[in-house]
Order: sequence, then structure tokens, then C-alpha cells
Amino acid sequence: MSKVTEKQNICTQLAMQCKAIQGIHMRDLFMHDKERGKKFSRQLSNLTIDYSKNLISTDILKLLFQFAKASDIETSIKAMFDGDKINVTENISVLHTALRSDVTQKLNIDGIDIIKQVHDELEKMQLFVNSIHNKNHKGWTGQPIDTFVNIGIGGSELGPKMVVDALTEYRQADTRSFFISNVDYQSIDDLQKMINPETTLFIISSKSFSTLETKTNADTLKEWMKESGCKEIEKHFIAVSNNLVAAKEFGINSENVFQIWDWVGGRFSLWSTIGLPIALAIGFDNFKTLLAGAHEMDEHFKQTSPEDNIPVILALIDYWYSNYFDAETHAFIPYDESLKLLPEYLSQLFMESNGKSANLSGHRIDYKTMPVTWGSVGTNSQHSFFQLLHQGTHTIPVDFLVPLTKKGNQKHHALLLANCFAQSQALMQGEDNSDPHKHFAGNKPSTTILYTELTPKTLGSLLAMFEHRTFVQGLLWQINSFDQWGVELGKKLATTIFENLNSQNIDEKLDSSTRNLIELYKKNQQ
Repeated sequence: MSKVTEKQNICTQLAMQCKAIQGIHMRDLFMHDKERGKKFSRQLSNLTIDYSKNLISTDILKLLFQFAKASDIETSIKAMFDGDKINVTENISVLHTALRSDVTQKLNIDGIDIIKQVHDELEKMQLFVNSIHNKNHKGWTGQPIDTFVNIGIGGSELGPKMVVDALTEYRQADTRSFFISNVDYQSIDDLQKMINPETTLFIISSKSFSTLETKTNADTLKEWMKESGCKEIEKHFIAVSNNLVAAKEFGINSENVFQIWDWVGGRFSLWSTIGLPIALAIGFDNFKTLLAGAHEMDEHFKQTSPEDNIPVILALIDYWYSNYFDAETHAFIPYDESLKLLPEYLSQLFMESNGKSANLSGHRIDYKTMPVTWGSVGTNSQHSFFQLLHQGTHTIPVDFLVPLTKKGNQKHHALLLANCFAQSQALMQGEDNSDPHKHFAGNKPSTTILYTELTPKTLGSLLAMFEHRTFVQGLLWQINSFDQWGVELGKKLATTIFENLNSQNIDEKLDSSTRNLIELYKKNQQ
């Protein structure tokens, strides 16, 4: 039997199981299986993943694992770790896992010792970070640096910003961090009011050193520094880029340009020198611990069979809802104020990776891929969109994240946990009421991700888990999770429109709507 035929047969059986389980309420599944909560949970170190409140059974999971096997999941996982060029549309390897590999590991690609390359750059990064924290690196007036401003966008901002915010408890004393991404000048105007140019370090994070928003913001801030009296720009600007020439032309010393490689995708890059803002904020030792947590999840993902493999299980459940329940969105709700920026980070990770409509062979596909990823922090979200989750008409799987331990007032933390656990229970069991307005149907799926406490190591494991989950989703949908051609067209057209905004005439080839918008702008400028 061919792989295609095998997968078709499995899909037919899954469709039948989907129809059957929709006639069963989850509360009955729990009633008939007192061990369901433990049976459908997996643990790694201080992470526990409870996926028992999902519309699944042992038979459904068995079929999903068969589908994973027929999709050659394990072969593809090995190929990624081995450095095969699995990013087929760009013909490059996908090596973000190498960024957190142990120095003793070996990985040679095209004659290059990747692990040595990574650790050499980490050592350079450590020396620079220590020079800042030891107050050896000083600004143009001789004052030590105490403020870090990252200038980047997309993966050069979302990951580092989220981690820095999440690990505030580990921040180096008397330092501050800011992130500038939007080309809207207001963000720079607001920033300039909050920082001292004499003690500020700017990190320009751009692989090409030509990203429009990043380059524009960097040029503007460079001019501001000069206007503030700075005559030694090189003391206040460093770069993470693979374009050494452009960085030097900007005025950055070559020893302060940190390398980023083509095989590091932006949304997978916080483990690399793109993580400089993280190391500057929390110290290099804590940054290394973050890497160690990710590496632990890498080893689990690489070595564990699908039946016990946390990222694989979660991805299979995602596939189940997207392709059999027509779930068009997926909510991520951290009951942890430290992770308030996580949903935005996950939106990029999942949707930029798997928001695709062509398969690995370049053919258009006729099935659902990535649902819209969104969310917000609990308990706030209970008072905004949870009405829709409980009584709306859409199937919306939810991931809850919550720490078992948190410093501070323990009454507050117990209330936080109680609310998180209550929401997952309410979504699952519902509540019957003869008044339709007060009836809760229940049977709403959710997964609960518990962690002992949010440490750099725990956060590293969590984020690596989401990365690998994303990869497996792509394998199940037969798409390339590591390109992002969909972002290119808008950038190209923006350049043309910018030229039209600044010229006397408007290109007649533009559509009437766009021409009208440009005309309105021009009239408003008069």
C-alpha cells in the first residue's frame, strides 16, 4: 500500500471517529474513565501537559499516530537535526536547534563546523555582555551604559521582547530595555523622552541590514544621537547582521557586529545573537540557562516516540481540530502576567510558519492549514472574550498556561490558579439550564500547560515546545514551515507607493482605490 493510500484510509477512519465523538459529551468521557486526566497527560522536567479535556479517545489518538507515521514525521525530525535542507523553497538547512546545542555535539554542513561557529559567536556575545555589566563599555561622555534599545521588527523583536518582559524578575540591577519596531515616528518620539542618550546602547537587529522599518528607525536615532552631542557613534550602536559592509558604513565597529546566519529563521532566532537584548537584560548566565531549557526539549523531541512526544501530540491535536472540526481559530491564554506578550509571539510563530496554501511540491492545497492564533492574559480575558468561548457558535480550542508556584501574595496566586482550572472545567462540562441564555453546552476543547515556576530554563523549554509543535503541524499539512513569501508583496508595493506619495504625479497604472488614497494624503499635506 502506498503512503498516499494509507493516509487516505486513515483520514477516512478519522472522519468517522469525528462524527462519532461529536455525539458524546466530554463530561461523560470523564465519568466513564476515572483515570482520563492522568492517561492523557505527559510530563517533561517541570512541565506537565494535560490534554485530557479534548475531543479525543484512545482510538482517535491511535489513528492520529498512524497518520504521523504515514507522514514520515520521525524521518523529517531527524532530517532537521541532521542539517538536511528541509527549507525546500529556499534550499537551506533549518538549524535553530544548533543554537542551543551542547558544545560537545557535532554538526558539519557543507564542510562547516556549525556547533563551533555557534559557540564562537556565543563567546563573543558573552564578552560584550560582561563588558556592559562590568561597566567597562562606556558611552561618549564616559558614563557606563544602563539602557538597551533594540531596533528590529518581526522575529528580531517579538521573541526577545517577550522573553525580556517574561523574565523581569531576573533583570540586571539598574538597567532598562526598550524595543523599537514600528516605523510610526510616535514610537521614537516617546522613546526619546524616556532615555538618556549618554547611557543608551542601540542594537540594530537585521539580518540584511536593509529592512525598511529597522533601517529607517536606526538612521533617525543615529541623527538624534548626533544632535544630542554624540561624536562617537560606535560606542552607542552595535548590530546583529550578516551584512558586515552595511553595518560598518553605518558607523559600527566590526568587532561589534554579531553574526546571524541564513539558516536561522527570524521567528526562530531569539536563541542566537538576536538574543543579545535578552542577555543584556537578564545576564549571560541566565541566557545560557534559557538555551539549556530549549535544548532539553530538543532532546525530548528528537529521541521520544510520537506516543509520548509532547510537541508531536499537541500538533496532532491541532491537526485534528483544524481538519476535522473546521476550527478556524486557536486561543492561547496564559494565566501568568509574565507571559502577557506570549500570544503575540505565538501569532507570528504559528501563522507566519504555517499560513500557507501550497504544499512542499509547489501545488495548491484543498484543505485547511493554520488557524488564526490569538489570545490574551487571564484573568482579564475572562471579562472580554470568554463569553464567546463558552456560548459562541465556533469551535475554538484553547491552550491555558499557568505556573504552580509564583512569588508574592499566595492568596492572589491561589485565586489565579482557581480561575484557570475553573475555566477549563467549565468549557469541558458546561451547565444545563432550561433558559437558553443561561445554558452552557460545554464540550469545548482545551489543553492545560502547567509549569512549576517561570524560570529561564522553563521558558526555554516552553518556547522550544511551541517551535517543534509548529514544525510538526507543517509536516502534517505537507507545507514548508520555514519560509514566509507572503510578507514580500506588501513590502514591494510599499516602496512603489512611498515613491508616489513623494512625487508630483501619481502612477496611472495604480488601481483607483489606491490612487484615491494617495490623493487624499496629498490634499491633506497642502
